This record gives sequence, C-alpha cells and structure tokens, in this order.
Amino acid sequence: MQARPGDFELTMDELRAVAGFAVACAELALIVFEKDRPGDGRPAAALHAGRTFAEGAARSRLQRTAAADAHRAARDAASEAARHAATAAGDAAASAYLHPLAKATQVRHILGAAAHAARAAELVRGDDPVVAEYVITAAAKRATPMVLDVLTRYPRAPKGRTRIATLMERLDGMLRDPAPTPRTVDDPGPFFHGTRADLRPGDLLTAGWRSNYGSGRQARHIYLTATSEVAPLAAELARGEGAGRVYRVEPIGVIEDDPNVTDKRFPGNPTRSYRTIEPVRVVAEITGWQPPPPEMIKRMRERMAELAELGIEAMDD
Repeated sequence: MQARPGDFELTMDELRAVAGFAVACAELALIVFEKDRPGDGRPAAALHAGRTFAEGAARSRLQRTAAADAHRAARDAASEAARHAATAAGDAAASAYLHPLAKATQVRHILGAAAHAARAAELVRGDDPVVAEYVITAAAKRATPMVLDVLTRYPRAPKGRTRIATLMERLDGMLRDPAPTPRTVDDPGPFFHGTRADLRPGDLLTAGWRSNYGSGRQARHIYLTATSEVAPLAAELARGEGAGRVYRVEPIGVIEDDPNVTDKRFPGNPTRSYRTIEPVRVVAEITGWQPPPPEMIKRMRERMAELAELGIEAMDD
C-alpha cells in the first residue's frame, strides 16, 4: 500500500519502521522533560501515539494532534534541555507523516527526534558534546535496514548553523557513509587490564561475557591499555565482588583504538586505550598499584548512573 503520491514509493510498513526508530530515539530523553515539568504528559502521549502507529495501528489524527501538543509542551518548558526533549517526542509522533518527496527538509521526519534527544542529553550534562556523540552513535545503531533504505531515497540532511542541524548532519553521515577503517595500532606495550576477576598467568580473556560496566550486556571486545595509570581506574570501576586487580596482558591478535575515548573524548588516543575481539593472555598480576582517589571514583560512578538514566551505556561496545 502506497502512503501517497510523490517522487518515490513509500509504504505504510516503511513509515511504521521510521516511526518506530524515531520513538526509540526520542524516549530516552523523556525523563529530561518530566523532571522539568512533572505531571505534563503531552510528550509521553506523543511517544505513545507514535509507538501505536509503529506497532500496526492505523495512522490517524492521533499522531498529528499528539505531535502538536508535544511541541506546545516544548514551548512551555522552563529549560532548554526540556524543550528539546519535548520536541523530540513531538517529532517522533510527526514522523508518521513523512512524505515521499525528495526534499532535504523531509529528513527531519526521520532524524529530527534523535537530534533533539541528543541535544537534550548534551545540555542536561553541562552542554557536553561527548554525551551527544554517545546518543547519536546509539541512534545510528538503532536504525534498521528498512529505515536506512528509506533514508537513502532522500537528499542528505540540510546544512545549517544550529546545533540541531549539526547533530542531524552527523547522524545522517553515520547512516549513509561507510564506517572509517580502524587505525592500525603499532604500540609495543606493555599492556594492562583492570578487573575484579581472580586470574592466573596464562589465562585467556575472551569476549562474549557480560560487561563489567554499564548495564552488563554482552561484551564484544576485550579492553586493554598501555598506560599503567588507566588500568587501576578500570579495576575500581568494574562491577563484581572482590578487590580490584590489575594484570599485565598480551594481546594475541590485532588491537584497535577504543572509540569510547578516541572518537568521543580524547582524539589521538593519548591514554593509549585499545580493544580487541581476539583473546588476550594474562602475563602476570601487578601488585602495589595505587588506586585512584575515592572522590574520583564516586564522581565517575555518579556520572555513569546519570548517563544510564539517559539510556547511555558507560561502554559503547
């Protein structure tokens, strides 16, 4: 079934995929609005309207009305972060009315909710662009093949001077352009790994287990560093029982820059932080290392909890 005449075909299933993507991107920022205006349910209602359509209900005035209400809620919000959070919800509901017109302005129906959610998260964390990068990266991973196929029928996101235009253009590029080839790492080491696990020389660390950080989801990489000061921090922040431990390790295969620090926080990798999908061999346990100050650990745990509240994983694996 074709949605309406236009420059190309756009089916109702494709519209539902776009709406589902937009809702998933916007809902992580809802808490930002609700803290600003508790009791104002308009953005939540917009997300519900978008989700209802994405899950198979007929498209109706519900999405248009809920989108308009959420955008009015944005104007009523006290903080800029809350305004962007409400706008994200409104854009998510409005995505049901993406038109099959080859105009760059239509791209906002696909990517606008994610851009506004990223801006809300960025602002609530002290206008930290790293937070927005995490949100945009997560949004890119959330896009299904159907959403990507729809996006490529439109021109690229329009350039602009606003932060939202920049974030939309960043997400658009992530989705359309091939990922850059990871840099070949030529670091002689020695390498270190911080954890709470009790290991022995010769043990192999392998990916596929629950992560020591964030929500504890399955980790696809093993992380290591060639900076002895970084491993104790990882050991103290790791989940689990027992004391933190630091090991000297030896990667068996190829290692790459850890994008959590090189792409988002420290370009150029001054912390010499890496990851690998191949096993890492334990060489020896390091003793006598100095743990980071307790105040630092406390601040970092609080920051991780605040990011988790926004749906941001402490480790983008």
